Amino acid sequence: MIGLISLVGYLLRYLKQMNIKLEREVIDKTQSLNKNIAYFESYKLALDRSASVSRTDKRGIITYVNDIFCSNSGYSKEELIGKNHNILRSPHMQDDIFKEMWTTIRANKTWRGFLENRKKDGSFYWVDAAITPILDENGNIVEYIAIRHEVTQIIQQRKELEIIATTTALTGYKNRFQLLKDISSSKNASLAILDMDNFSQINDFYGHSLGDSIIIQAANFIFSSVEHDSRYRFYHSQGDEFVILANGVEREAFINFIQALVEKIIAQAFLLDNESVHISITASISFEAPLMLLKTADMAMRLAKKDKKELIVYSSNLGLEKIYENNLLWAHKIQKALILDTIIPFFQPIYDNHQQTVVKYEALVRLIDDGVAISPFFFLEVAKKTKQYNAITKIMIQKSFEVISKNKYEVSINLTIEDILNKEIQIYIFEMLEQYGNGHRVIFEIVESEGILNFKEVMYFIASIKRYGCRIAIDDFGTGYSNFEYLLKLKVDFIKIDGSLIKGLLTENGSEYIVGIIVDFAQKIGIKTIAEFVENEALQTKVKAMGIDFSQGYFHGKPRESLIIDDI
Repeated sequence: MIGLISLVGYLLRYLKQMNIKLEREVIDKTQSLNKNIAYFESYKLALDRSASVSRTDKRGIITYVNDIFCSNSGYSKEELIGKNHNILRSPHMQDDIFKEMWTTIRANKTWRGFLENRKKDGSFYWVDAAITPILDENGNIVEYIAIRHEVTQIIQQRKELEIIATTTALTGYKNRFQLLKDISSSKNASLAILDMDNFSQINDFYGHSLGDSIIIQAANFIFSSVEHDSRYRFYHSQGDEFVILANGVEREAFINFIQALVEKIIAQAFLLDNESVHISITASISFEAPLMLLKTADMAMRLAKKDKKELIVYSSNLGLEKIYENNLLWAHKIQKALILDTIIPFFQPIYDNHQQTVVKYEALVRLIDDGVAISPFFFLEVAKKTKQYNAITKIMIQKSFEVISKNKYEVSINLTIEDILNKEIQIYIFEMLEQYGNGHRVIFEIVESEGILNFKEVMYFIASIKRYGCRIAIDDFGTGYSNFEYLLKLKVDFIKIDGSLIKGLLTENGSEYIVGIIVDFAQKIGIKTIAEFVENEALQTKVKAMGIDFSQGYFHGKPRESLIIDDI
């Protein structure tokens, strides 16, 4: 009996100790749970203050939204809870996006992506969303939680940047970059390039702002011809060049369409400063594989321009591959000449019609290949494409300055607008002027025929070199950028009258009339004139009689190697 009482007492004491221990564990776990709840509430508060949060059941019915969700959507909590989540769906979003989203979250995975939502007022906003399934203890989905961040401004900025990157600023139409993207994804495609002929003359005559107006009108006219046919896409690829990309159009149908379009453009009168202006167009077409489509159309365009044809369809029979092989050949010859230092200046005399003697020379680039002097006609354009042009320009400048320092003559050195705007070339010219100190016998001859876009930069260059005593000549006046206003703005010293006009002096009344106007204008403002391509005595007599100051051409001497000039 006593043993039983002792056992009961021991059990009571043990149970009491266990109860105390359990109470302590309950208190500890309660405190831990409260702490975790506090953390959870803090996390929830932080999330609610920084993101849009919603919960839905397995069917997509909204069961919870926070204040930011309501603020972004324009709906109240009462208006949202119990509604299907597609109340926010934008009609602009494709069905495939939502199919992918549901497939992902039903597979117990988190879906992430950008969604456009529709607000209560009908406007739209973008969110960066992450939707995650919530599972029970058995791994079954019980609901979904979505966390979103409103990114409308970022999306809009991205769209604006995309528009800038894929459209031409002047016209607003898709550009060459977008064209290349579209070609890469095209099937059964064909392509046509439409290029405005001699557009620089419109710029020169009317000015660039009115020239831009013609480009805009032409772009709108061409676009209006294709906008209602989904098979065609229109691009303003660059400058005065437009492209039409066709998908699924038969060969003959596309050729006929482009031919008719060219004729419509030529017949169309565009308004420019209250007068009608007509433009001409050259077109090229390619039906090659996508990777070769634009390249071959470009090749055909160059051939069409060269042969003055209205339309050329690319064919391997055109022999354009030979042109590319020729370009590679000349690129190699140029590289060899640069290494061997066989790029040299030749000098052609310029005759003073008043003093009746040679007083100056023009430096002309030549490439010596196996002892033969090669004209720049064969290699200069290739040099520009292969980034060898700057090296040739610097060689011509340096060697011309060296020759000038060894004789009494003035020498003209040719520069393109590209040269003048090239900082590297500018710096090199100033270095040569400082080094040789003979700027008073240097004439820089501007030979670029595509017009001057950056007047301020060109005028700054001219003003800078004139401080060294240099003078400026304009080449090929009477064609290209033959704008009398340019002569006044650029403060040129010499006009070289284009050879085609000089050649026509003995046979064409129009040439004599134009040359007469140029000479009269130049005399009145104190600019000296030079006649190019004076090939015979009859032309020389005519040029002198018209009051032209200088003559240049084979009648007075062919270009000669620089070493001979010292003996003259």
